[in-house]
Amino acid sequence: MNIQVKVTDHVVRPLEKVFNSIIDPVQITKYFVSNASDQLSEGNKVTWVFKDYNVELNVEVLKVIENEQITFNWEASGIKTRVSISLFSEEKNKTKLVITEDSFETNKEGIAKALQQTQGWTDFICSLKAYLYTGINLRNGKMN
Repeated sequence: MNIQVKVTDHVVRPLEKVFNSIIDPVQITKYFVSNASDQLSEGNKVTWVFKDYNVELNVEVLKVIENEQITFNWEASGIKTRVSISLFSEEKNKTKLVITEDSFETNKEGIAKALQQTQGWTDFICSLKAYLYTGINLRNGKMN
């Protein structure tokens, strides 16, 4: 049996705006990564740089359905996992985000990694909201 990370929240912005802020390499640097080598598009291999952690991660984009889903593999936790970001329009200007990451073993190390990734995806959504609502980059100060 394995553990799946799942983080769900709402962003009070139109679906297209939320989707584009995730796939666009310029916008994602305004709240999540220090640098993104390319857009998240199906079949792309993208490098994300996190200067605050002195880490470069390779992102293998598996699937992108415009305004609906982004799926990729990466090794942010030290093991290869699959991330799926699903987006749903609930109202004209309200988007539901569901982020899942599979899978982590049900041992002490796996549980620790799952908790770490849960914190990371929660931070991702909080930072995304701050960027979209106010233009503020919550990662400022961490990356310099």
